[in-house]
Amino acid sequence: MPATKAAQRRDVAAEIAYLTRVLKAPTLRESAPRLAERAHAENWSHEEYLVACLQPDYYKALTRSASNNCRRTVFRSRHSAAPRRGKSPTGSL
Repeated sequence: MPATKAAQRRDVAAEIAYLTRVLKAPTLRESAPRLAERAHAENWSHEEYLVACLQPDYYKALTRSASNNCRRTVFRSRHSAAPRRGKSPTGSL
């Protein structure tokens, strides 16, 4: 017996929920149904829908990466203009 469209949608929704949980993409899980409705209403291509789904997680990861890079940055302390005592690497002092 062929599956009805409603049954197919439930299966797809369950697959999306499972896959986004495994991929740790909660933003995609939350936005996929809303974006699917919008894509259908506005006649988006599959590619446009895919981009719309992936953008929020991409920007979230990009922001997280930039934030981590800022935290890891080590700023050098200010050095005085006076020469250091002891041997210089060039041996001129």
